[in-house]
Amino acid sequence: MEEKYYEFRHWGMNKHSAKWTKDYIVDLQKSFYHEKPQKFLGGYWSPTAKRLYGLLDEEDRVEVDKKISLIGSDRESIKINDELDCPKCGYKMVEKDGKYGLFYSCSQFPSCWSSMPHPDNPNPKFEKKPEPIEKSDMVVSNYYSYHTKFNGKKVKSGTPTTHEVSFEGDHKNYIIKTHGGRQHLYVGDKCNFSCKKNWEGDYVINRKTLTAWDRKGNQIPGKYRNRG
Repeated sequence: MEEKYYEFRHWGMNKHSAKWTKDYIVDLQKSFYHEKPQKFLGGYWSPTAKRLYGLLDEEDRVEVDKKISLIGSDRESIKINDELDCPKCGYKMVEKDGKYGLFYSCSQFPSCWSSMPHPDNPNPKFEKKPEPIEKSDMVVSNYYSYHTKFNGKKVKSGTPTTHEVSFEGDHKNYIIKTHGGRQHLYVGDKCNFSCKKNWEGDYVINRKTLTAWDRKGNQIPGKYRNRG
């Protein structure tokens, strides 16, 4: 039987045998499985393997499919529900045991956050979220924003950052989650806002509820709060 060849011109190679191509695709998928087992079992492909798979003819694809289907067949820690598709992205759902019991999560997490109830745990007893804490007439005594990284480079405007704020007569730690290093508040500003305590014990300020006035008593418009 004459050997078939597939061309990979984008790699600067004239031809490769069908056997080399098929084995290489399977090896790529094995590596992908060990790196990202949930994505693999959810039907996701290694980008390079998917590109090469598209070059195969129907006969070789069937052979590759059989070999790939055996990858991870002995793994029991990840339970894929073959009959349940994610309502958002269409990939398979994975059974997980979380804080509130069993549930189904999308195999593409964290790319997709979709979840579904498990038949053995249809009504999880979720804890009630704490109510926000309202603060008023809080005067800024210190504000620390991250303008530079540890390597000395300037923080870009779109980089997620956490700024620290402290207020007169209050010994709690307050943080503002934002983007970039530009300062939002200044010493002497008076603020009203709501906040919630996170798992680290810090109080996270809800920027949407933040209202501020400068030392002269002039209200600082929200869209101009990045002043200075």
